[in-house]
Parts: sequence; structure tokens; C-alpha cells
Amino acid sequence: MLKLKDLAARADLRMGSLSVSPSRRLVEGPGGQVHVEPLTMQVLLLLLDAAGKVVTRDELFDQCWGGVMVGDASLNRVIAKVRQIAEQVAPGQVEIETIPRTGYRLTGEFLEAPAKALGEAQVDATETPAISRRRLVGGGVAFAAVLGAGAIWWTERSRSDARFNALMDGGSAALLYGFRTTGRRASTLFYEAVQLRPREARAWGLLAYAQLAETGSGPRDGGTVQSAEEAARKALQLDSKNPDALLTLLLIGQSMKDRATVEDGLRQILAASPDNAHAMLWLERLLAGAGRIRESWVWTERIATIEPISPALLLNRSFKLWEFGRLTEALQASIFAMDLWPAHPLVRMARLMICAFTERTREALAIVEEEKARPILLTAEGVSMWQASLAALETRSISAIDAARAANLAGARSSSALAAYALVIMSALGDLDNAFAIADGFLLSRGPVVLQRKPGPRSWLDGPGWRNTLGLFIPPTKAMRLDPRFSLLCDGLGLTEYWRKRGGPDAFLMRP
Repeated sequence: MLKLKDLAARADLRMGSLSVSPSRRLVEGPGGQVHVEPLTMQVLLLLLDAAGKVVTRDELFDQCWGGVMVGDASLNRVIAKVRQIAEQVAPGQVEIETIPRTGYRLTGEFLEAPAKALGEAQVDATETPAISRRRLVGGGVAFAAVLGAGAIWWTERSRSDARFNALMDGGSAALLYGFRTTGRRASTLFYEAVQLRPREARAWGLLAYAQLAETGSGPRDGGTVQSAEEAARKALQLDSKNPDALLTLLLIGQSMKDRATVEDGLRQILAASPDNAHAMLWLERLLAGAGRIRESWVWTERIATIEPISPALLLNRSFKLWEFGRLTEALQASIFAMDLWPAHPLVRMARLMICAFTERTREALAIVEEEKARPILLTAEGVSMWQASLAALETRSISAIDAARAANLAGARSSSALAAYALVIMSALGDLDNAFAIADGFLLSRGPVVLQRKPGPRSWLDGPGWRNTLGLFIPPTKAMRLDPRFSLLCDGLGLTEYWRKRGGPDAFLMRP
């Protein structure tokens, strides 16, 4: 197994125009230089050492993760980062070829030049200083004892380091990609990490954020708001600037009804930690949910430089292209996301929504029928609601619309997720009275279509202060935005007050 201490001991090397310094975790080329994470450097070195031969996925897991089961998404994430580095520092010269169901190999012009160690000392054997037999024998026992103790310490430390880094990487992947794609919950992995290193603020901060993200996912596996807050405060005792702990406390203490305060807090976190993808995703969500799509797009693209295959990023990019009227690109983006994450709920939702409301109801129905056979995104009730809705969107017959109306009203009363879809569907079908009734019930807990809550754990996001307003600013709800009742809805949501402070929604969203 390739250990972290091996990076410090390994000499710098050059292959063609590519220069790699493992000890400094630095990669340089004609396009510039990039500092990389230890795990990313380990994967890059294995590919470089193979010199164009295939490195299997099993070899990468064994050598870089030490056999810790973290799921394919962890490897996909690191390979994506290696690709990103190659494109940045040596554009067109270094590529990573995927060998389906097998592994990866490096290709490119740089392979034509043999690898050379940089600054390697050349020692002449005739100049080696002599060591007397007496000195060797006399010091041998003490030296062996020190060496043996040191070897044991280094072995145990390197094993601990490898496991800790594997747990951190697996938890990060589970947060960004979802535990269904990684096989284990992020909070479980981060909890194991803090047991290994109880003084590691970064691990406590990510544990806090993971526990908050998982509230309501089940009493056995999910986190709680209280446990998230406790972990966040532990992280801040160790590091008062830990970004994930600060983000966790910000999200717990505020709500989207006070968007300006939340926005300020997110920007403060990002000013100190500009590469924190979690804070970026929340700021992107806040701006998009307030109709500030153009500025939200800037953050979408910034996230892409850090986590280029994140399902949330791919969903956001698809939706924004659709909102900008770039439908062909939106469809292509959603297809790419489905190819990469075919079983991810966010990705499937993006494809379903875009197809449903762009006269591609047959493609949308295929996703729903697959859900019926193998549920990932939708419950049985959700499948029935979408089947009725797609029939109405395709035929526009009175009977089909009546059936869709009944299904959507029932769905909106039973589930916050179905309510979010239902208000969009009713708007697209031209039934604005029920679209606003569902929006009032879902977003403001008022009127005749209020969500009827079932017993059991609920996510903290399910409270009125954090309801999802993203659907109010996509193409199918344009008729709602042009209706006089929309301003009353925005008053109740705190959007009107927010727009007074920060500027209104993008003009193109409000045009007839």
C-alpha cells in the first residue's frame, strides 16, 4: 500500500513537460501549477508509475484506500480531480483513459519521455566513507533497537493515517454524492474518523454538517440537530474558524425567511474558506431560490472547478441552462448526469422535470415507469401522481387534467417533496388557483392544501423557514410569476423584504 510518508520521501520527477513533486504535493506544467490533496497525489503517482499500462480499480482501492470500503464514488471523485489537474497544467498532453469495468491508464505525449528523478544525487562507490567493523558491531544493537521501535511506530502511524484519510474521503464523497452511491452514510464515516483523531477539527466539522444533512433520514442512521450542534461546537473549540462547523451553526440558527442574514453568513464563510463546496452549494441554492439566477450561475461554475461531478452541481447546471432558455444544452447536461449517476435521486429528478415540461413526456414517463419497478426517487404515491400528470401534460384533455388535479392535491397534502412538484405541475397545466393553493400550503402552511404531517422523523429542512422555493423560478411556473397573487406569496416568504435589501429577481424571469 502506498503510504502518506512515502510522499515525503519520494523524489520529484519529470515526464515530458509534466513535473510532479510528491513531497510538496505540487504538479506543474505549461498551463501552470496546482497543489493537490494527498489522496489525489497517491492516485496520480500510481498512474504515472504504470507508464501507460492499465491500473485496475481494485489496485487503486488497495494501494490508496488500504482496502477501506468507501464505494466507487470516492474513486470517481479522485479520478475526476486528476483529470482536472491534467487539463489545467498540461492541456492536450496528458489524458486519463477509462477502461470500462476495469480501471484507468494515462495516455499522451509525455509518455514518450522516460521519467527522470529531479535533483537525484549521484554517489560514486569509491567515495563512500569507510565504516569500521568495530563501529558497526558496537553500534549495531542500539541502532537495531531504535530502528525496530521506529519501524513499529511508523507502521502503526501510517496505518492510522491511511484509515483516517480513507474515512474522511469516503465521508466527503457520501456528502457530495449521496450515501446510496457510496454505500455508507457520511456521518458514520466521520464518526469513525473522530474516534481515530479526537483532536481533528476538520473531522468534527464535517461530522456536524453530515449529521445536520442527515436529520430525518431515520432514527437509527440519521443525525439530529442537537448532535450536529454539539459536534460543531467541538470543532470550533479546536479551530474557531472551521468552515463546516460555522456553516452548520448558521443553518441551524437561521432560516430562508431571513435570507439576507443567511447570505451574509455564507459569504463570510467563503471569504475565509473560498474552496468550501458545501457553503458554495448553499449560497447557489439561496440565490436561485430568490430568482437571482445569473449570480447563482457564477457560483455553479465555481463549484465545477472543485467538484466537477457532484450530482447537485450537475442538477443545478441543467436547471440553469433550462432557465436561460438554452434547452438543447440543458438536455445534454441532464443526459450526461444520467450517464454518470443513473441511480442518483437528484439527477433523475432533473431529467424527469426537464423532459416533463418540454414536450418530452414519453421520456419522462420512462423514468417514472422505471421508478415503479425500482424506486429510487419516488414513492408509489409519487409514481401515480406523475403518471396522471404526464398524461395531462401530453393530451391536455379535460378528463386527464381533472385526474391530474386530484392526484396532485392528494400528493401535496401527503409529502413536501410531492408538494414541490405539484405546484409546478398545476402551473404548467394552467390551473393557477390550485397552483397557488398548493404553494400556500407547502411554503406557508396556510389555506386548504396544508401538508398533513405523518408521525416519524423529519428533516430540519422540512420546516416552513427552509421550504424549497426553487420551483417558483423555473420555466413551467412563469404563469404564476406573472399573476398578481405571486407578490402576496413572496411577501409571506420574506422574498419581498430580501429583494428590497439585495435587489429583485432577474428581469428575464418576470417578463411575459
